[in-house]
Amino acid sequence: MTTKTEMPDLPVETEAPAANTPVEAENAPGHGAYAPGLAARIGLAVGRRLPTGRAGLRAAGAVRPLALVGLTDGRSDVEALGLKLRLHPKDNLSEKRLFLTPQCFDPVELDALRAFMGPGKIFVDIGANAGAYSLVAAKAGGPSARVIAVEPQREMRRRLMFNARQNELHNIECSAVALSDYEGEEVLRMVDGNRGGAALTASGTTEGEAVRVTTLAKLAQEMRLPQIDGAKIDVEGGELPILASYLKTTKPDAWPKLLILERADMGGRDAPDAAAYALSKGYDVTARTRMNVVLRR
Repeated sequence: MTTKTEMPDLPVETEAPAANTPVEAENAPGHGAYAPGLAARIGLAVGRRLPTGRAGLRAAGAVRPLALVGLTDGRSDVEALGLKLRLHPKDNLSEKRLFLTPQCFDPVELDALRAFMGPGKIFVDIGANAGAYSLVAAKAGGPSARVIAVEPQREMRRRLMFNARQNELHNIECSAVALSDYEGEEVLRMVDGNRGGAALTASGTTEGEAVRVTTLAKLAQEMRLPQIDGAKIDVEGGELPILASYLKTTKPDAWPKLLILERADMGGRDAPDAAAYALSKGYDVTARTRMNVVLRR
């Protein structure tokens, strides 16, 4: 196991967010306080009637300006995926998609997750971002299910847990670590205009947040997870080290039965293929989408 302790020479975000950064604190006004106005509702009505898939996402660009009219502090309270959500569509691509075209937000993957979850199931959402997978899994699994949202970004954890409270989903726990195949400390690098693009491997950025890095096996031990029934891994190209480390250090009967993995070739990315590794370990592909690969064991 590799240990990294040197910190890159980048500015590190302090505990207090910047003055212009939206923050969803525990005492933030509840869902409905940032309801969209008339123009935005018209834009949303059009966007949510667009076809699923890439065609709908391309067409969404034409109605997006209308849907974004009148946002207060970049926030908007809407309903999507059967959930009450406060979204920040101006600084996060995932939240933008959930806001305007939720029907295009990983429908195959989320249907597989809903079908998989059930009482007592444990799901680990690695790279939770705004928490769509965590929230869907928590609702589908019911109160006895357990969802671990692994998200190193402080602000994204706040947003996720605010939405969990609004939906009375008390079975979600947040972990602030970043996962890889070593124990250490790094800087999570931010990407301008898209909080969901932050990663340990991001380049060309000038802002960062200090985070602890650990392995999935170590996290499972610390959180006292008796097993991991399902996992989603979406960490901007770092999926293979997380998965390989876990499968190499745990017994096969503890391996997740469901895996949802970001495709290695996303956006021309040259990254090792976690799905190919999972196939070599006995998993079967049940679906391939533009963004992800769904596997079962």
